[in-house]
Amino acid sequence: MLRAVAVLVCLALLAVPAGAQSDEDRADIERGRRAAQQIERALRVVTDPAVTERVTRIGKAIAAVTERPELPWTFKVVEHKVPNAVALPGGFVYLTSAIVRIVRTDHELAGLLAHEAAHVALRHHRRMEREAVRTNLLVMLVAILVRDPKILTGAQLVGGGILSAFSRELEREADLAAVGYVQRTSWHPVGVLTLLERMAREDLLTANSDPGAFRTHPTWGERIRAVEDELVRRGIPLYRRISVGFLRLEVREEGRAGVVLVNGEVVMRLAGGLERAREVASRLDRAFNEDPSPLDVQVTGVLDEWEIRIGGERIVVLTDADARLLNRSRRDLALDYAAALRRIITEDRRRRAISG
Repeated sequence: MLRAVAVLVCLALLAVPAGAQSDEDRADIERGRRAAQQIERALRVVTDPAVTERVTRIGKAIAAVTERPELPWTFKVVEHKVPNAVALPGGFVYLTSAIVRIVRTDHELAGLLAHEAAHVALRHHRRMEREAVRTNLLVMLVAILVRDPKILTGAQLVGGGILSAFSRELEREADLAAVGYVQRTSWHPVGVLTLLERMAREDLLTANSDPGAFRTHPTWGERIRAVEDELVRRGIPLYRRISVGFLRLEVREEGRAGVVLVNGEVVMRLAGGLERAREVASRLDRAFNEDPSPLDVQVTGVLDEWEIRIGGERIVVLTDADARLLNRSRRDLALDYAAALRRIITEDRRRRAISG
């Protein structure tokens, strides 16, 4: 999980006696359901249909590609100001409203839910229960999630340091499994990486740290490096643009013109309709993946042939049809479109510098 509560949540109840797989699953589900009731008595469940539909839709898609798709997976958001996520035995996953606000795109939300689902699918709670000895796990769960220091003190003294080394192993395992799960969906697995980077930044900015005895996770840097290595091993380029949601591209058709939009703003109107707009957008997509600076946008003209390049990528060559469509010279169109691209890239970079 993204914070220590998620590690301890997987310990929600004491170990189930060994038995048939279906018996184990039924025991997990019952134990998880009882722990979920504790959470819902302590924290208000978010009922906003847009929020619940989004989390449930993505969560169910992730659950379907895990090792345990048959569980009655449940995904809910609870009101809390601290960014957090917890996974209970049996497939009960809770996110706080604060962490839902932090994720920037569905790609990152898929990465978060995949990490939580991995703890359940890989039966991490059973492995951790064997290390827990006599810790009062349910008290610990409620105390950490609710952040009540009076309850927390006792739970911390009993179980705070027991699982430190073991949980670090499970966190790495869940991160790497999450990459594989997301890769098998329509979302981008780099979202696992960019979410970790975002959470690391939030920790630095807000100092919302867990008490020391509960600092059972590997450092953010360790987790980020491990996920980067896993993405490389799987041959997935480390392009962050899609998962972070910057320099978003769209195309549409307006009469005879194909229109290219970046971050919702029109940057080009071109002859050739939707097909040509898509061709130009695909070149912009490649160029944007390299996170260009405004200075990388260049206009070149030889005689009456004018084109726009970003770095080494030729984006568009303006034609007589483009000039006739807007009753402008090819030179003027090239200069205007390049200026629009530079402005949007500048604004996008400034926004990311502020918000992360």
